Amino acid sequence: MSLNPLRSITEQLGRLSVSISRVASARQASTFSTGKNKTARATKTTRLSPTTPTNKEPKKVVPVQFEPGHGEKIWIFTNFINGLTVYSHNPVLKANRALRQIPFNGKKLKPSKLRKDYWRPMAMIQFPEGQGHIGRSVYHIMREFRMRHDLGWDDSMIHDKESRRTLTRHERGQRLNGMQKPNAIADVAAVLSGLGKGNKMWQPAGTEGVETVAEITKADEKTGEVTNLLKTQVWWMDPLDKNYAQSWSKNVSHFAFKEGVFQQVDSLSGGQDAASQDAEAVQQADRTPQVVV
Repeated sequence: MSLNPLRSITEQLGRLSVSISRVASARQASTFSTGKNKTARATKTTRLSPTTPTNKEPKKVVPVQFEPGHGEKIWIFTNFINGLTVYSHNPVLKANRALRQIPFNGKKLKPSKLRKDYWRPMAMIQFPEGQGHIGRSVYHIMREFRMRHDLGWDDSMIHDKESRRTLTRHERGQRLNGMQKPNAIADVAAVLSGLGKGNKMWQPAGTEGVETVAEITKADEKTGEVTNLLKTQVWWMDPLDKNYAQSWSKNVSHFAFKEGVFQQVDSLSGGQDAASQDAEAVQQADRTPQVVV
């Protein structure tokens, strides 16, 4: 039986053409199907989307409403065991807000809860009446300086100068916690002297109802407006703590808490006795500075 080579070649070519046509038809069908899906999706999205764009009104920024006198006093509390320091606008220390100010410098160095018997007021910054916005600005800048101390320390927190060895993480955390009190006092002196971006201690000269120091002036480079530093009082539980700062500006007056006069209006009786007690209180207030809690 003789084999025909031409016949076998034609059969192979025929099979090859059939397979190629099947692949091409399958690819064409798939492209058609995807095209249909795309058009279907497009029609669906066009149906769901609105025909006319809606003009949304921008959200109105509601100004924060502070209580009268908020920001006129800044209380500085310190822990007399480990030296931790926190700031507050209230004379009563709130645990949740105070714990947020304490950084994590190591294990067992940040308290899990606040024991109020370990904390006592170290100082209080008192601004003139009606100048609470200045106190809030000073509070904000002091918190920023505090964060710089917590995150940007120098090589003295890494190596011990006496033993010339590298400190452990726990020892470095203890040093950082112990430096919070002197750093806080130094920050108070710096901020009250007008340092810090956006510090509102600089008030325009000649502003009514605002007592400034005429000797300390600052002129704006763009507008040429002359500003002076606001007069401020700092009350200390221990007056020697103010020596942690290298210097204090002339607009800051220092007093001790024991020098203050605490007014108790509810204890005054009516009639002529109340008037005489009021007169005595006014005369005593003229001689002694006041601190009202």
